[in-house]
Amino acid sequence: MMASEFWNQLCQIQVGAISRDHWNAVVSILIEKPQSVDKRAAGQVNAHENHHEKSKIDINLSKLSSEYCTGERTDERKILFQKLITRKPKKFCDWYRVVIQEAFSVVFIPVTSEAIEDTSTTVAYKISYLDKPDELQHNLVLEVRPGLGVKQEHWLTSLLWTTIQKWLKDEIIGSASSLRLVDLEKYCSEYERLKNKYAGDLVANWSETSDPEKSVHEDIGIAAYLSCLWGEQKVSFVDLGCGNGLLVFLLNSEGHKGRGLDLRRRKIWSTFPEDIQACLLEQAIVPSLDTSFPGVQWILGNHSDELTPWIPVFACLSGASTQYWVLPCCPFTFTAKYQRKNGSVSVFRDYLDHVTQLGKIAGFQVDEDRMRIPSTKRICLVGTPDQTCQDYETRKKTVLDYVSSQMKNFVPREKVERVRNCTQIGSDIIQAIVKCVVKVCLETENLMQKDFQEDGGSNTSRTWNAGGELTLHTVITHLQADKSIDLSRLKSECGGLQTLLKNNHSIFHVEKGRVKLRVPSSAKPMYAAAKIKRRPCWFHENHPDGCLLQDADCTWIHT
Repeated sequence: MMASEFWNQLCQIQVGAISRDHWNAVVSILIEKPQSVDKRAAGQVNAHENHHEKSKIDINLSKLSSEYCTGERTDERKILFQKLITRKPKKFCDWYRVVIQEAFSVVFIPVTSEAIEDTSTTVAYKISYLDKPDELQHNLVLEVRPGLGVKQEHWLTSLLWTTIQKWLKDEIIGSASSLRLVDLEKYCSEYERLKNKYAGDLVANWSETSDPEKSVHEDIGIAAYLSCLWGEQKVSFVDLGCGNGLLVFLLNSEGHKGRGLDLRRRKIWSTFPEDIQACLLEQAIVPSLDTSFPGVQWILGNHSDELTPWIPVFACLSGASTQYWVLPCCPFTFTAKYQRKNGSVSVFRDYLDHVTQLGKIAGFQVDEDRMRIPSTKRICLVGTPDQTCQDYETRKKTVLDYVSSQMKNFVPREKVERVRNCTQIGSDIIQAIVKCVVKVCLETENLMQKDFQEDGGSNTSRTWNAGGELTLHTVITHLQADKSIDLSRLKSECGGLQTLLKNNHSIFHVEKGRVKLRVPSSAKPMYAAAKIKRRPCWFHENHPDGCLLQDADCTWIHT
């Protein structure tokens, strides 16, 4: 049977002319970042690195190549054997695939670890760009092997197919891969282990005003990353500007030895074990050329703001072998807010380059990596003493001379920091804005129907208006037209209107500059110990149609 006879056409659409570079850029994302289209995956690794199976795999790959491709093998044909790392080990196992890439086509073949085609759950699929200049046609085609299942067909047509079309229309801007400095498999395993061990209790007993899901999973991601970076070694560390102290708690609980310093004590500190509380110190760090932490192997800066540019300096002054990890956020110099120097890049990119350069001046080899955490600022810098650099005393003199020339008077932030997350502006303005936005959303009728069973056993249904989706610009226009709402109170808040709406996440869904009503869900929190029904259901009390759910199904209180 010819290779072409294996395929059944699933989708075809006429598209514009596509350059080879653009096609390759799109295909590279599908191959190198499978997590972009498959939410089961955390990433991929090259299975050829498993030398035990290498010879056996090579033979099978050649066989698969001849079965799935027509014509002689050319230099343009690339064959890869990949292991896809699962994002949810409890739900999915790791799986394997062969990728055959040619000029304007790519084939994905599910296989077992022995490189034998695996059709137990999925079948191979092929994406091609057919250029017919004589007919002035350019077609994008998706083909599959016989035996396509319902779930895979839904994924191929509703997600993969639409995503590829979008990418082919858009300009592809390359971005650095994440987790380049650690092993992906080890990171995923470590993250899952730490999450299962700590996340449930931490989320259920969270005593800070910040979002517990975001805060807990962000610091678990950082702890997993550092654990992989450090390997089997148990290290000593100091976390400067440790905030809620969660990272210190996680690392110390895993056998590392460290302390956290912050100018303001947090309520959550008192919930940690006493030995962890003893490692969290309330004190201001006033940077100077005398500030150092002798005997510490690593200096950490997690969103350390004003201290960020000082982290490489402290590391250099602390010892010849001291290393550092820093996650920059708000840009600062040694003494003031950072002012962009390179207008051709973003402020944050320019600031990252600035902090990297500071590390090099201090005698470090600085590596940049992108972390996988729920934060818009997730690029970290890792500084390791440069072995090719000058001796330690010369390093110290270089950094002391440089900082002396730059430094004036550093002033730490106030001990009692004003909250600027839109939670302290007054309940009257918050309620007025919420009601106004809901009213505007409901002006668009978008009816949903929910079937349920009455207590007596009879079936009934409820109609509920989910409303329309608005841009934030449209929302602001309506709010400005309402003279009873004083928007000036939002101007000094971080994030403004968008932050206020996100704070009310039980009412609104805000994403990519657009807002809509959140449809009430009966889904319970992922942790058994998580608290539910703590507050009244806003929709039950305020929506014209009430809540879409019955009291027994809603995670909020119906009174």
